[in-house]
Amino acid sequence: MSRAQNQTALDFERSLLATMMLRPADCWRVDVQTEHFVSEQNGEILEAIRSLSQDSKPVDPVSVCDYFEGIGKRQLGTLALNAANAPTTSQPDAYSHRIITGWRQRRARDIGAALVSSSDPGAVDSAIADLMSLHATEQKHEFSAKEAARSAMTELNRVHEAGGKLPGITTGLEAIDDKLGGFHAGDLIVVGGRAAMGKTAFLLGVARAAAKAGNPVGMISGEQPVEQVAQRMVAAASNLPAKTFRTAQFDDAGWGRVFGGFEEVSNLPMWFLDRSAPTLAEVVRVARRWKHQHGIRALYVDYLQRIIGDGERKFEQVGNVARGLKNLARDLGIPVIVLAQVSRAVESRSSQVPRMGDLSDSSEIEKEADQVLMLYRDGYYDEKADQGVARVIVEKNRHGPTGNAEVAWRGETMTFANLADVWDCPV
Repeated sequence: MSRAQNQTALDFERSLLATMMLRPADCWRVDVQTEHFVSEQNGEILEAIRSLSQDSKPVDPVSVCDYFEGIGKRQLGTLALNAANAPTTSQPDAYSHRIITGWRQRRARDIGAALVSSSDPGAVDSAIADLMSLHATEQKHEFSAKEAARSAMTELNRVHEAGGKLPGITTGLEAIDDKLGGFHAGDLIVVGGRAAMGKTAFLLGVARAAAKAGNPVGMISGEQPVEQVAQRMVAAASNLPAKTFRTAQFDDAGWGRVFGGFEEVSNLPMWFLDRSAPTLAEVVRVARRWKHQHGIRALYVDYLQRIIGDGERKFEQVGNVARGLKNLARDLGIPVIVLAQVSRAVESRSSQVPRMGDLSDSSEIEKEADQVLMLYRDGYYDEKADQGVARVIVEKNRHGPTGNAEVAWRGETMTFANLADVWDCPV
């Protein structure tokens, strides 16, 4: 950065600090952080202003100067008084945005320089991820006890206003939403089950429900090509037997329902990655781009063991993928819902009900997951059992209780539904 450009950045910083000290009521939307400042000293003045404000104390220049006197940093107090002489602004949020933009530009140059000088084969993916993260929602990583307590109180108020339910991304299934409160930002949710239990149907159903509720979502399809995924969603939206879509032999009424389902699916805020065996780096890169471009609020992955991660052995790869998906959920502030295979050893037991320890290839899955759900249908093993009922077993839940939730399984349409609604949806 040239001296003239650097001086301009410092002028913006001083003007913003002057406004925060002299007209604090105008600065409630300012979200700049200390790391965004060119000057470390200006960053420390910002921290002092925020610390005094959190203690409900005045933040005028003299009070800030006294604050620094009290902690033995008289020189910073003098700098705060000098900053107060800078012109104030009537648009402090615009100045905050300008400062953050300057920080992004500096970081982008640093990332580019590091890429040019690196010989690491993974440097390009790392650089892309770093560049994408510059446009993600700014996150603060260090908090005082007071800030943490206030954050907890804000969350409590949010839950209270929602009527006591944790306001997460809906699954469209009332029994599960009641138990989990939906899927929550920052969580890794693992959905397991043996083959033919309906894992993909479940994932497509909850993703479609989230999108229908107005939430932009992303789908990583490693198991089926995107045309098959879309076809299954159209079948569900049309409420027609899935097998009829293989022959496409519909009567006039059926075609009308197909076109209606097609229109519904076409208008959903959903984005797909169709890759048979994506790498973890690609999943992270695409999810970051979707977050930046489309504001996705949830990511759905089919399925965990198909993603290629670092490691020579399968369990190492799967463990690294589980950790990577959990980190992605935290970094983007969205829930990541991923399907996982269950060991075939379940079939040889007296009870075929799967448990968390049955997840294939790595114990890291259950360690990293915030919630583990297992799908099970008695009707798959016993033809005398109710073929229209499925069990969603909550094996792990960091937010609350575990236990079972019963939902309807509609085999003809390959969809899950609320038990109370199933009779209202004739095939």
